[in-house]
Amino acid sequence: MVLKTLILWDSTADLSGHAELVYSWNGYKENGSLFSLLRYVEANSERLREKYLDLIHDLGETQIQGKRLVEHLNLGEGFSLWWMSLLAEKSPWKSSIVDFIRLMALEEIVLDKRPGKFLLVSANRNLHEALKDFCKKLDISYQWQQLSDPSSKKLSRGGIYRALPHLVQALITLARHVWVRWPLRKAEKSDWFEGENSLFFCSYFFHINPKLAEKGCFNSRYWEGLQGLMGNLGLNGNWLQHYYPHEAVPNPDLAVDWVQRFNRERQNQGFHVFLDTYLSWRVIFQVLKRWIKILSISWRLRKIRKAFNRPGSCLSLWPLMKEDWYTSIFGSVSIVNLLWMELFDGALRDLPHQKKGLYVCENQGWERALIHAWNKHGHGKLIAVAHAVGRFWDLRYFNDSRVTRSSKPYSMPQATETVLYGKEAIDAYLSVDHPMETIVNCEDLRMGHLNNFLAGHHLVGDKKNDKIKVLIVGEFTPSGTIRILQLLEEAVSQITVSLAYTFKPHPNYYVKATDYPSLNLEVVTDPLEKIIRDYDIVYSANRTTVAVDAYVAGLPVIVMLDGMELNLNPLRGKQGACFVGTAKELADALQMVQHNTVDRSDVSEFYFLDPELPRWRRLLSSTN
Repeated sequence: MVLKTLILWDSTADLSGHAELVYSWNGYKENGSLFSLLRYVEANSERLREKYLDLIHDLGETQIQGKRLVEHLNLGEGFSLWWMSLLAEKSPWKSSIVDFIRLMALEEIVLDKRPGKFLLVSANRNLHEALKDFCKKLDISYQWQQLSDPSSKKLSRGGIYRALPHLVQALITLARHVWVRWPLRKAEKSDWFEGENSLFFCSYFFHINPKLAEKGCFNSRYWEGLQGLMGNLGLNGNWLQHYYPHEAVPNPDLAVDWVQRFNRERQNQGFHVFLDTYLSWRVIFQVLKRWIKILSISWRLRKIRKAFNRPGSCLSLWPLMKEDWYTSIFGSVSIVNLLWMELFDGALRDLPHQKKGLYVCENQGWERALIHAWNKHGHGKLIAVAHAVGRFWDLRYFNDSRVTRSSKPYSMPQATETVLYGKEAIDAYLSVDHPMETIVNCEDLRMGHLNNFLAGHHLVGDKKNDKIKVLIVGEFTPSGTIRILQLLEEAVSQITVSLAYTFKPHPNYYVKATDYPSLNLEVVTDPLEKIIRDYDIVYSANRTTVAVDAYVAGLPVIVMLDGMELNLNPLRGKQGACFVGTAKELADALQMVQHNTVDRSDVSEFYFLDPELPRWRRLLSSTN
């Protein structure tokens, strides 16, 4: 039987009345002839991820006028701007990775079903452009039922900015960066530690304990406990700090004040300097000079769109990826990356020779600038510390093996070694053929508190009369937090057991209990380690890593599959973690776990934990 019509439904409207085969762009609901594109992605995740990593590798190797793309974007000294682009970074937080993957999945479905007609119901013009061209190449009749885009009618500062030409966005971004961070130049920068006992760190000025900072004591959750170990080993820390305005340190003047307090006790607290302390008019001039050069190069690359087709494929990802390309090559991302190049060059030129250095690794563009400058100025071993729990779809941490093992000119700058905090992260790296000899395992510096409440097993619902207590954990995005609570509201009418709901918000987004009256919420803000034993079940948002803490502690964990996102939860694929995408699935899960016994005694699956930090001791004391 020939399939007459395939519909891609990108709308919140009711789907009733369609007898044809329908795939929903968002959501996980399936019934009758309605199927979820995101469920297809999850069922075929290994293949789709491999395809995507292959595409990104091939983009960098694309031949244009006899030169590879990475060569065209040469910034000198063998370094290519390509490695700092959003496309090479592959961040689900900065790019529409979910859209790229969904479109690749849709290609497979269309090639399998071979419909006579394709109907797109959506407000997304870029999606329309990609599918119109795709269907034309396959000789499939195509129709776009265009919906109105509510966001296009809203005037906001961000919307106005995004509507500006990329060149204007770039100049505004540079001006804003300089305006905000210029006061950081007041911090001293000439008192670095020298010699064999100095140890370099590059870190974010986040997660600083403000009460201790006011007293002149440096304490960062990224490096919890490491300073005491360094003192025992006789090591002095040189700290290059990345400052971003945030709630705890809202302005540069406070940041400079804290750093000056730390530096008064530099023998105990280390010497601290901000990357933007090296900001100057000369740096700004060099950034603009390089940016103008990149503008001229981008003109030679104007036919790059042809490279956004995988070999043998009729589908071009250019309509969805072009924004990442433009902003990375001559837009706001490009000019900030050029600024990182100059700042790291100045800082690491000024830094006395360091035998060893460590940095917070998230595989962002600035890290490539750090590695390049570190090697350029002749420092020793540079170690990436990947602090995040592994996520299958966090593609920043995964590359085609031809990228990580390349010896070609202009290859990706890489750290000498990478520190990983658990077996799960190690297995994830090895799954994409990351060189085993560059991986080092160390204790997780942020998760020592887990030692206080690890309990091998936890029995739920052992009380006949008491309500089962559910702890709901939000995430840092308002949208994800709202959706987890809305899904629970939909599920409440289908739940027959007695449940009590408590909500723990992320510090970035607070929720009022009165906004969700049907849940009778109690809101708590206490640290998880202090309250987790008071609950029977944890219901978690998609992105948060708190779900892992609850899982390791032995509690049943239910994770919402966000209908607008890939499955970015670290528990993806873990036995005993329940993932739900509909209200019915959530209701069933909450009722099924009430008599489950959970046994998870091997915490090293996610975290290596030992308060004595023996692995870190070996790494820091080694002479290699």
